[in-house]
Amino acid sequence: MRRLPPLNSIRAFEAAAERESFAAAADELGVTQGAVSQQIKILEDYLGQKLFIRAGRGVVLSDVGRRFHSVVRVALNALELETARYVTPKSASTIKFTVLPAIASLWLVPRLETFQKLRPNVQLQISADPEIVDFARSDFHIGIRYGSGHVEQCRSVNLGYDRLYPVCSPAYLAENPVAEASDLSRCRLLHDTFWHEDWDRWKKAYAPLVDSHVTGQYFTHYSLAVDVARAGGGILMAHERLLRNFLENGELVPVINQSIPSSMEYYVVYPMRVAHLGPVKDFAAWMTENFT
Repeated sequence: MRRLPPLNSIRAFEAAAERESFAAAADELGVTQGAVSQQIKILEDYLGQKLFIRAGRGVVLSDVGRRFHSVVRVALNALELETARYVTPKSASTIKFTVLPAIASLWLVPRLETFQKLRPNVQLQISADPEIVDFARSDFHIGIRYGSGHVEQCRSVNLGYDRLYPVCSPAYLAENPVAEASDLSRCRLLHDTFWHEDWDRWKKAYAPLVDSHVTGQYFTHYSLAVDVARAGGGILMAHERLLRNFLENGELVPVINQSIPSSMEYYVVYPMRVAHLGPVKDFAAWMTENFT
């Protein structure tokens, strides 16, 4: 007989190791945190090794735990890959997305129903997070990001650059007419911390004498700055693709006809271990076709 560790304990360990959190593992598995702790203890007793170390209120993997997790992840990924060859295409499947918050709220969510009609049996789970996910240590299937596009052991689909230019509501523009770039010095400019360099890059090209920080407002999320701009609260540096709907319906209008390309590109990325899955390939193709 094979000498294998308890498989229920392996499942609990893998879930806890991915996030270095017993609580998160319990949520994923639908059990109590105590049940996860018990399974981890069973596994540690079986191996005669500590797999986790207490750190404040949480846990981190020990050196042994990291090595064991690496082996467990490879084994489970291989099992998942082989199993996927035999499951019926008609069965429901789940795709887990990690998406930049601005892309999620401004572009993806308003259009998800279109993709859902193409793949009605696919369940979608979306995590809007600015942090870059390590696909080797997580169970996410797809990432939608803004950057270089290169991720180890992953396939990337380039979606291209964006155009950036100042926009605001028609009401704000009527109250604060802008004839040339220098007129922005008397306007309220809206900034977000993720794309904090946008205004500086645009100013360098068209308005080097304008101090964009004097009358500015700052937001941790781009979508918040967009909401303020739509409400007439100031001028925003638009990422045209993300704001296409608001530009087309007239909620936001260009302030001045001077634009620059985005500093980086948008892209869809997914690990090679899921590259064969139909829903993943379909989503990448759908995103490529529609992200204009």
